[in-house]
Amino acid sequence: MTVEIALVFLITACALSLFATQKLPIDVTALGILVTVMAVPLVFHSEWLVDRGVNLKAAFPTVSESLSGLSNPATVTVLCMFILSGGIQRSGMIHLAAKKLMPVVGDSEIRELVIIGGLIGLISGFINNTAAVAIAIPLMLDMSRRRDYTASRVLIPLSFFGMMGGTLTVIGTSTNILTSSILADSPEFGRSLSMFEFTHIGVIILSVGLLYFLTIGRILLPKEDARPVANEKEEEFVVELSVAHDSELIGKELDETEFEDKSGASVLKLVRGGRSWIDKAKKTEIKAGDVIIVHATVRQIMDLVTDDQVEVLSDFDGTRHARSESHVVPVLLRSRQVFDGRKPPQVNFWKRYQARLIGLDTRRIRSRRLADEELRVGEVVLLDISRTALSQLHRSFDVVVLDEFRDYFGRGRMITAGSIVALVVLLAALTPLPIVLTALAGVIAMVVTGCVASSDMYDDVAWDVIFLLAGVIPLGIAMTKSGGAEWVGSLIAVYTLGWHPVLVLMALYVVTTLLTEMVSNNASAVILVPIAISLSEKLPLEPLTLVLTIMFAASTTFLSPIGYQTNTMIYGTGAVKFTDFARVGAPLNVILMIVTSSALYWIGV
Repeated sequence: MTVEIALVFLITACALSLFATQKLPIDVTALGILVTVMAVPLVFHSEWLVDRGVNLKAAFPTVSESLSGLSNPATVTVLCMFILSGGIQRSGMIHLAAKKLMPVVGDSEIRELVIIGGLIGLISGFINNTAAVAIAIPLMLDMSRRRDYTASRVLIPLSFFGMMGGTLTVIGTSTNILTSSILADSPEFGRSLSMFEFTHIGVIILSVGLLYFLTIGRILLPKEDARPVANEKEEEFVVELSVAHDSELIGKELDETEFEDKSGASVLKLVRGGRSWIDKAKKTEIKAGDVIIVHATVRQIMDLVTDDQVEVLSDFDGTRHARSESHVVPVLLRSRQVFDGRKPPQVNFWKRYQARLIGLDTRRIRSRRLADEELRVGEVVLLDISRTALSQLHRSFDVVVLDEFRDYFGRGRMITAGSIVALVVLLAALTPLPIVLTALAGVIAMVVTGCVASSDMYDDVAWDVIFLLAGVIPLGIAMTKSGGAEWVGSLIAVYTLGWHPVLVLMALYVVTTLLTEMVSNNASAVILVPIAISLSEKLPLEPLTLVLTIMFAASTTFLSPIGYQTNTMIYGTGAVKFTDFARVGAPLNVILMIVTSSALYWIGV
């Protein structure tokens, strides 16, 4: 071992220690690595050391190489994928899919596992899996609360399926993208991974994971949550819904149609002409023109605006309804002269503010219809308003605009956002264009079409991941230039001499899994991929086979909430115990070690 290799290993050991203990945020540690590997040859290089065989400038990255992590195709691609994932989330595509599937799930845990595995697993292959899981967590928690399920029995499969689904394509995880970039820079391989180059292995991994949760995993899932998940209720408003003349609700009872389960709204009253039902509202046969009064959150109200079965009434009459292209805005009433003791029709919101009243923030309905409710100063109401009128409303002294909810969940926006992501994937898969170029073009398209606002674009990016990539990439360069990767590869080759190739792959899988649990998936990939490339020269195994073993192992670590972001996110809900990950994840890790290693060797890529 040379002095240069020893110095690189010392820096690596310090980095691993900081990553594992998290005494500093991981992005700060990564930037510290960048500064260190950049500074070593500039500060400590000398002719005296060169004369004694220690050439730090040759062993460490130059300034431009150290900063290459910021402009590396992997870093830029991951950044773009976060923004594209944000566009998909804001379009409401996943929300709509989950909403449509919830009634299908019913009370069957098996159906629930199949749907989570299929939906989240497949989606995670085409948008960043971390973003896919982040979007799904609130939906899974809401579903657990409504059906009184144990939340951890839903959250653990959600995270694990997101990780396994990320192995389907090169853009599924940041680790895949980073690995592809390292391979492209390697003289031994010299190209990036294609979009679907290892999809067949990913399908096997996802299928085995689904089978595991339908059998062994289902038994090992927790019987109770670590603590009850806090039910952080969103602000709810009372709104009136008119039953459309062609609605499928006609002739049926609301209980029969599972209206509450599908919409999320709570039915308070049913009104028909001069009659009304409260206790029997959900047991009364619906007719065209009936008015259903419900309690619902802003998000649920926005869903109801686009529902074909009902119309959200504005100003609480039967002639006008909320518009799907408008903004929904809660406002605080503060003008005693305009509002106090007056009924909504007397205020005439349209004439005063070019807005329509669609909801009241009230716990108890005092009148038969909302149009007969008296408004009070200090109450919050929900308005449907255009962008132009909203800017004028901000200047009004009569009300205080509390927040703004843009209806991002329009069908047109879903089609646009979905088409953009599909084109990003297809162009990268079917043309010579690199994924970084199609992803950048996709981001521009998302902003130009309005799927992502320029002000929201940067909020969608997990900047700690971006700086982690930028910081650890130079460490990988140092590992290669110093000869450290080749030295470790030679050492492993000596100890595994005579082993069956599948056993070598399994050993590499175990090392990657354990290292990822101590640091992060991206950091372990940067450290181990150069070693795998070097190892291929000494063993009867292709570089790609060894590298994919590391990539899959780094992307499917289930032993703790530390190694992978999706595990950290579900652990943050408080429903999952630290030990739950190992109990459910360890058998799956062992199974995938055997399956992945065998598939890569016997089936290949």
